[in-house]
Amino acid sequence: MLNDPVFMFLWRDLAIFLMLGAFLGMSLGLLLIYRPQLLGRVNRVGNSWISTRHISRVLDRSISIEHWLYRHHRPLGIAVILGAVYILAYFGWLFDKAVALQQLTHYAPAVLLDILLDAMVYTLLFGGATALVIGLFVWLRPSLLRGVEEQANQWVTSRKATKVLDVQHSEVDVFVMHHARQVGWLLLLGSIYLFFAMFRALV
Repeated sequence: MLNDPVFMFLWRDLAIFLMLGAFLGMSLGLLLIYRPQLLGRVNRVGNSWISTRHISRVLDRSISIEHWLYRHHRPLGIAVILGAVYILAYFGWLFDKAVALQQLTHYAPAVLLDILLDAMVYTLLFGGATALVIGLFVWLRPSLLRGVEEQANQWVTSRKATKVLDVQHSEVDVFVMHHARQVGWLLLLGSIYLFFAMFRALV
């Protein structure tokens, strides 16, 4: 693998990228040591806060399609039944596990593939049988599913979870500005080490 041209090409690009990052780190380290106030001005411009609240508000809406489904329940039920019959017919009678195992043996051990294929077939057969029953209800008596639908349609808002994420944290910036020279020296020494390590790897 070490002699692979693609691997060598990617490794060289990664080393060059890290060298550029190390050079930028040395520049920032020197700036923190000698002109920390200048970096503070740049930081204030770059730290413009963009809230995601309006995006989460658009996504956090319940879209109801029940009226459309009930209005077109017959063609929808027939489509679900046809899909369920196809799944049951294919994976119940037409699916050849031996051919699938022969085609997939170079991806994983045969024993593991046998277990995974069995699990996939049983899951799809169970799903097809469930879809067949639901399709019959949707086609003939969709009102019988109304109770299940009401239980399943309980809306869980994500507003509280996204509100925690939509908060600006500036503790790192404050710490760096209060210890600018110490952080600058650490960044400078680390960047110098990384630069020469990558330069040596390239040579």
